[in-house]
Amino acid sequence: MHVLDDPTVSARVARFLGTQGERWPSTPIERLRRSASADGPDGPLAVVPDELVAVAVAFEERYGGLAYRLKTDGNHMEYGLEGAAYFRWTADLGWMFPAALDGAWTWGVDVLLDGRTAMAPGNWPYRLIDRSIEQRIEKHALLAEVQLWPHVTLSYETATLVPPAITLSGVPEVREATGPADRLWYDGAVAAHLSLHGWPAGSDYWVLRCFARTRAGLSGVLDQLSEIGERDDWCTICSRPLQPSMPSYVPQGEPGLCLPSPPVAD
Repeated sequence: MHVLDDPTVSARVARFLGTQGERWPSTPIERLRRSASADGPDGPLAVVPDELVAVAVAFEERYGGLAYRLKTDGNHMEYGLEGAAYFRWTADLGWMFPAALDGAWTWGVDVLLDGRTAMAPGNWPYRLIDRSIEQRIEKHALLAEVQLWPHVTLSYETATLVPPAITLSGVPEVREATGPADRLWYDGAVAAHLSLHGWPAGSDYWVLRCFARTRAGLSGVLDQLSEIGERDDWCTICSRPLQPSMPSYVPQGEPGLCLPSPPVAD
């Protein structure tokens, strides 16, 4: 069953896809079967194994043509095989196939046979991003709920594959939305999103956004953090500089803060 037709998705995902979800054309299943190709560890395969084709078909039946935006002026997150099923073998992650486009990164997302996703923007190596497409959509649904709340953007640099040891006292982690490159916390009044924003050789760059339903609640979120990083210099949600030293900086409270308009009343 296509995810847009599935009555068993979570209430949050149902609200999100009900307002933001779009159904674009998907690839006919027979076309996927006929077009399937694969590059294995020793070169192109003469015959694509049935188990690979079955994974591609199941993905297209579930997600093909799904698209949505997190912001009305943002790029779409897109899902589907775009006309053909192509598989490639990687030494670190095994078989994967291109099946989505991340509008925020403007880069393709590959899906592994077990449903996890991976990306390799530019010259960076592949990194696991999501546990599954379901988790990916849960993540986006939660972010859509809180992104217009007042927020502060912090940054952390760590060794490769070592996430910051962040905790948010008293606020539960949202397990269904959390994956290899994202952790999310939410209690209805405050939220936080730790996400991997870069992984050049030798280091990882993480961004933590803390949200509060009211402006007055924002300082309280910071008090609940186990480790406060540096105030970042750019907010990708609001597309604005966050430091006074940057051109076109317009203060919204302290450096690093965003108070979206219209503001949430205290």
